[in-house]
Amino acid sequence: MKKGLLAVLVVVICASATLSGCQDTSSIKTQQRPQNVFLDSTIVEFANVTFEKNINKSGGIEAVTVGWLFHNIAGKLISAKIDVKFFDKNNIFLYNDSRWIYYMPAGHTEKSFSPGANRVTYEGAGVAFVDHVVISVTEI
Repeated sequence: MKKGLLAVLVVVICASATLSGCQDTSSIKTQQRPQNVFLDSTIVEFANVTFEKNINKSGGIEAVTVGWLFHNIAGKLISAKIDVKFFDKNNIFLYNDSRWIYYMPAGHTEKSFSPGANRVTYEGAGVAFVDHVVISVTEI
């Protein structure tokens, strides 16, 4: 009788441990990337990225803003040029803006958005046609 009760108890404990799983709290959590922002780089990856369309009261698009936070995956100190290119749905180029990263340590992850560093706003003619953005990062 005691062996049967012990066997049932072991099965219940194993089943509850299997179903409960465990939570990894040490990994870096990244937010889901908007499907219309793409990264072309071998030295950084997205830690976070945003894509926002600013719409006026009459429903027209006034501006498109893209922001990014990078994580250095190069394994070394890097400096890089960032080209942010806006395209329409037919992959026709609309606008480009450039930014630079200087002396980003290996493994570093950017923590906050800054308009002068990692945010670009396009407000020009054709802004209503923006479909996707390609961010290219090349080492300098």
